[in-house]
Amino acid sequence: MKRAFLLFPLFLLLAACSDAPAVGEAFDGNVNDYEGVTMTVVEGTAYPGAVTVEVLNVTEEEIDSGNAADFGLQVEQEGQWYWLERKKSDYVNTAEALIYIKDEPRELTFEWGDIYGTLEPGHYRVTKRFFECREPGNHLDFLLASEFTLE
Repeated sequence: MKRAFLLFPLFLLLAACSDAPAVGEAFDGNVNDYEGVTMTVVEGTAYPGAVTVEVLNVTEEEIDSGNAADFGLQVEQEGQWYWLERKKSDYVNTAEALIYIKDEPRELTFEWGDIYGTLEPGHYRVTKRFFECREPGNHLDFLLASEFTLE
């Protein structure tokens, strides 16, 4: 019993030092509902601090997005997706735009250690907002997501 009592403070210290992001609000929107543009996790690239995805546009439309730092993370719990909360609200993100040319796959690596912390084992998805350019000043936004599991 005494040994367990001595280990309890160590357990509390380790729990308090967890780098995992907090679970935030439930997600109630739509993802992957723009026909002809996909985002998929590249096999073998999902780690507690990063993942690589491939974005493919097979439409005739000009599809754009922000850079690789412009993404979000969600966790699945009991069949519902929840946003993960960012640990840092101020992080470096340059303002360049990426253009996705028809039939030219592009890989993006999302690294979140500084923004979210380290993910624990679980089922996650990375999200990224894209837009279809139309006439000047007019565009259609859509959200793509790609799931991955950390064990």
